[in-house]
Formats: sequence, C-alpha cells, structure tokens
Amino acid sequence: METEANAETVNLELFEAGGEEGSDFHVFNISDDHYHRTEALQRTGAIDISCNLKKVVHGAISPDSDRYATLLVLQWGFKPQHNTRRIAEATIELEFTPSADGGDVEVERISFDGSYSLMPTTQSESVTRGAEVSLGASYFADLSIGGKWEKTVDSVSSDAISVNGGMHLVNNIPPYRRVKWTLLENETQKSGIPASLTVAVLVSREDQEKFYCGLGFTCKTDKKTAAQSFFKKIPKDDPIIFQPDPREKGKRPHRNILYGDDELGSVDLEKLSDVTFTTIVTRATKSRE
Repeated sequence: METEANAETVNLELFEAGGEEGSDFHVFNISDDHYHRTEALQRTGAIDISCNLKKVVHGAISPDSDRYATLLVLQWGFKPQHNTRRIAEATIELEFTPSADGGDVEVERISFDGSYSLMPTTQSESVTRGAEVSLGASYFADLSIGGKWEKTVDSVSSDAISVNGGMHLVNNIPPYRRVKWTLLENETQKSGIPASLTVAVLVSREDQEKFYCGLGFTCKTDKKTAAQSFFKKIPKDDPIIFQPDPREKGKRPHRNILYGDDELGSVDLEKLSDVTFTTIVTRATKSRE
C-alpha cells in the first residue's frame, strides 16, 4: 500500500494468465474445465468489490470474416459497508491470453472507449481581492485618506464523475490484448465512484481453442477505509477460462453462454453497458393484511 495526501492506494495485481504448471497463483477454478466462471472476482472488507461474468456469446465477426469472435459482458460492483467509506479512484484491467495450442487473441472493441462524464455539477464562487491605499500630503495639504479598494471576481467551476477506457498492447507487442477502465469520483463532491459498472468487450480469435482472461484491480480509498483492513483477504485469482467449442460444456456450465452468432462485429457494445451511481427503492413501505 502507498499512502498519498488524501487516499490510500491498494494494488491488486493483474495476475498471470494461462494455466500452465508452475504458475504461482492459487487455484479458484474448480478444475481445468471450469469454463466461463460466473464469479470472476470478489473482495470483502470495508468496501465489498465484485465482478461477475454476466453474458458470453461465441461466434464470428461477420459471415464472410475469417476471424472467430467472442462477446463478453462483465458487471463490477462497489459496495461500501459504512456511509463514510468510499473509493475515490479505481482502475480495472483485463488481459487476454491464448492457450498453449491456440492462435492469437485480439481485442477488437470495448464499451466506454474514451472519456465519459456522469452526473456533472457546477459550483459558483465569488473571490474578493483588495489592497490598502493611502492618499498623502502631496495631494492634500493637511488630510490623509486611507482605504481599501476591492474587486469581486465571480467564477463557475464544473466537475463530474468520469469513466475513461482504452485498449492497450502488452509489452509493446501488437495486437491489443489488454483493456483498462479508470473511474474517478467527482472531486468537488467527494462522494465516491459509481456503485456499479457494466462493461462489454469484443475479442477476435484465429481458432476455436480455449483462451484466458486475467483480471486486475487497483483503487484509492478514503483514509478511514485505508486505516482499517480494507480487504479481509487478497486472493490471487485464476483467470476466467473461455471455451468457444460448444461440444465442451465443462463443469458448472454458465446458463448465459450462447454459441453461433456470426455477426458479433455489428453489436453495439454501449447498449450492453451501464453505469449506476446508486439504486433507489421507491416502494419500500409494505402493508400486511
């Protein structure tokens, strides 16, 4: 952990992807054929953090394309256990890696690619600047006048919660295989990042071999959260194993896995994505007969 002026940095590494012998992460997949793990990541503590694999579609970029494709949707949740706890900044990373027998995997598109603002706010300020002045005997023979000139400057500042996303190379070697999203709180309000972020990723592949997705997470919290044990445990997660072959169901098959869509390149990823700051329950009062 690295302490800064108003926040604590907690770095949960982007762990090695694959599954080869000798990897030093703890095993959380049930077996080598535990495909499309629903519970992608989970941390518990002053702030609970989770990532669930909501949907996966295996198919092709287009009917006339020579590239296979996979569409995946992940939902991240950030739930403070106390009203005074908050995450000021969070960075999510995914890294895709082919299996030992598979061809290359490339990130084609992601949702929230670029800079996005949520719930913008404005704040007005009036600043008064002044200086003492004196008019002496050179102007008035027997009178000295002292006073203060003042100038008021009105300014309006704006701020917002922001989501910044992008695709990146690994070790400066094409193609894109890593994606990253950064969430920043509204610094004026200091009310934390959104409670939920749903993102979509489209990757293309050379073949129908299985591939992997490693997850990473870094965040900055308020000082009270940092002073406590932020996470009860920080496990090293197995990567999610994706199996495009519909004949290989594996253990505990995910019910939201689809196969055979050959037009994944035309899917609007933004329609599959969402940002939620908080959920309001409008019918919380119930009567019993």
